[in-house]
Amino acid sequence: MSFSRKYRWLLPSSFFCVALLIARVVYTGHITFAFLIWNLFLAVLPLYFSYKVLVAGNKKAVLAYVAMWLLFFPNAMYITTDLFHLRERPECPLWLDMLILLSFALNGLLYGFLSLSNIEKLMNGYIRKQYIMPMIFLFLCLSGYGIYLGRYLRWNSWDVVTAPFGLFADMANHVVHPFRNVEVWTLSLLFGTWLFVLYRYIRRVAA
Repeated sequence: MSFSRKYRWLLPSSFFCVALLIARVVYTGHITFAFLIWNLFLAVLPLYFSYKVLVAGNKKAVLAYVAMWLLFFPNAMYITTDLFHLRERPECPLWLDMLILLSFALNGLLYGFLSLSNIEKLMNGYIRKQYIMPMIFLFLCLSGYGIYLGRYLRWNSWDVVTAPFGLFADMANHVVHPFRNVEVWTLSLLFGTWLFVLYRYIRRVAA
């Protein structure tokens, strides 16, 4: 199975984002948004893992790649929260910063949704059709939770390995004390719902 042609148009779109960012660096002499390149790379990883899921040769490999996909999937959606960095800066027009942030955010969403589409294809072969959309909604709510962990508590996907005790302690606190952490679950649910509606709409349009 070769890399699907439907992904190839994402390359010029991603290159456009990077080119805009490079132009900003040249124009201003500041690397203010350089972190966006790293965030975009992290957004690509779920698509890669979901592709490997579809071409994996055995169930153990499938489970391993699904786990990696789920671990990195929130990164694709997290990049939308980089819009928090939009503000007036004397060295650069506001509209250029807005265009840069929006273009990176949109590409992150597309990478994420394409990866989710691959996981949906996988589920079609394993679970009943009526359970697929609830599972997708759950994945997107978990992504919303991952966004909270990343944006507000500054945890990263790889902290599952590098700092598991601290990460799991925070997660356990959210689960054991849900009423003390209403904002956490509200953000997770609202982000998940927004992403679910957007995914369903794009899915229907693309069908």
